[in-house]
Amino acid sequence: MTRARGGRRLLFAAALTCSFVGFLLVAPAFLPASVNATDLGEALRAPGDGHLLGTDSLGRDVLMRTVAGGRESVLLGLVTVAVVAAVGVAVGLLGGYLGGPWGYVVDKVVTAFQAFPSFVLAVAVAGVLGPGVPNMVLAIAAVYWTQFARLSRAMAASFRQSDRLKAARMCGAPTGAIVVRYLLPQVAGPTITLAALSVSDVVLTMAGLSFIGLGPERPTNDWGAMMAEAQPTFQYAIWCMLVPMAALFLTVAIFNLLGDTLREALDAGSQTHGGARPSGPAGSARDTTR
Repeated sequence: MTRARGGRRLLFAAALTCSFVGFLLVAPAFLPASVNATDLGEALRAPGDGHLLGTDSLGRDVLMRTVAGGRESVLLGLVTVAVVAAVGVAVGLLGGYLGGPWGYVVDKVVTAFQAFPSFVLAVAVAGVLGPGVPNMVLAIAAVYWTQFARLSRAMAASFRQSDRLKAARMCGAPTGAIVVRYLLPQVAGPTITLAALSVSDVVLTMAGLSFIGLGPERPTNDWGAMMAEAQPTFQYAIWCMLVPMAALFLTVAIFNLLGDTLREALDAGSQTHGGARPSGPAGSARDTTR
């Protein structure tokens, strides 16, 4: 009964996430090309007829800008997490499997990066590189690759002494084949869970960098930039900030729901097959993100 309920929750979370991402990717195609066209005669219109959620200080429709910005924010977040996960897992697996000096170096580098608060490090890197999408992605990658490296390194180190890996090494299997055939399947589930949880963190970090002027260059429909532009008019046009803020909150909530249900399904699968959860950082993808 519990397993069936967990399966339904996972199916619901996956369907909700896919529907939400699909809407953000498809909806901007139906928006008019003039979504960023200014009209000072329509500036700061309250929500109502003609503009469902009002207009900003330049007369642009807040709802249309928020929908258009969703594709930029969420798609960029998904791509960034995919790249960061690939780099972090590759480094962590090699560090955990090879051990020795390589494992020591990976451990110390990961520890050094994680010694700084995530957003402070991202701001520092973005501040050095300057504004722009590529620089923002590099700044975020410098922060979040360590979570995937730490998780995969711990799991690879615990799996390194298993009978299957010993047999593969005795048969002369190359390191690359061992990593792909034996280690990657072991870390796939926890990595996907961590990736789902990381999307919300990455989207929040991107919004924060955009808010302080270290994100995409203006003009942009990025949610963080929209909130920054709404600051001067917040007291008498609160909708300009609340709408992108609500979109950001909804995105974080949906991806956190997906990550939590994936983690619960992974834990239930481990208990069903009689496997003990690894201790330490490999024991919980959520622990690694916090």
